[in-house]
Amino acid sequence: MIRHAASAALLAVALAAPVQLHAQSWKTVTSSRQVTDEDHLRVHVSYGAGVLKLRRSEAGLLYRTLFRFDEESAVPSTEYLHGTLNVDLSRRERRRLNFGHRSSEASLDLELSSEVPLDLEVDFGAGRAELDLTGLPLRELEVNTGASASVLYIDETNPEQMESASITVGAADLRVRGLGNLNAEEVEVRAGLGSVVLELDGEWPRDGFLSIEMGLGALEIRVPESLGVRVRHRSKSILSSIDAEGMVRNGNVYRSVNWDSAERHVEIEISAALGSIDLVWIN
Repeated sequence: MIRHAASAALLAVALAAPVQLHAQSWKTVTSSRQVTDEDHLRVHVSYGAGVLKLRRSEAGLLYRTLFRFDEESAVPSTEYLHGTLNVDLSRRERRRLNFGHRSSEASLDLELSSEVPLDLEVDFGAGRAELDLTGLPLRELEVNTGASASVLYIDETNPEQMESASITVGAADLRVRGLGNLNAEEVEVRAGLGSVVLELDGEWPRDGFLSIEMGLGALEIRVPESLGVRVRHRSKSILSSIDAEGMVRNGNVYRSVNWDSAERHVEIEISAALGSIDLVWIN
């Protein structure tokens, strides 16, 4: 499974040399395949910049891709072989600079089957990603994003038990809703710079473990009142603080008052460098 430049110098080069502009040629390409005898599907998505949307497909459809892209600068690819699907949008090598429309106008809509167990890996660069995992039978999940605003939804309980899930974001904002529906024994979240909101709503078919590593940014964990949580804050920096109203503190460990009586429990381990950490109770 899967992971500045000197702007003044670049500007000087751009001003010193003539630049060829080119007209963009926007194109739409789609590809799909029906479910046959697959017992699982391994999916790897690699998408550089633009808008990425992922959701479940209609009944009987193994996958469907819909690319919108500038064919002057990008090449889409959908390859399927023996239960493995690779979806990619790669850039063409260019000898001229492009000052046309921004790459954020490019998009990929990806639909995946709810009938076949999935191993899903997403590598996404810049732009906006909306991953609706509702109804997808996920066995493995790895999401890596760069400078993007990403949202993940899991509004129904995953029918597959997952050992672990991993979400890594760079200079980006991340929001996850329905984390309790992921049906994962362990969830690992890493964030470099930005804002992270984790909503622990959902069914929680079993107890869970949540590991969070933050660089510089704000972390908000939204916890249902029925869920028992214990938080271990491992930061050694006085510039990283935790606001855990309604929790009982013992050193760097915070425990919810309902820990002993709750039906489901989640252990949360947080390592943070700079920023704020808020635990918010929800109904």
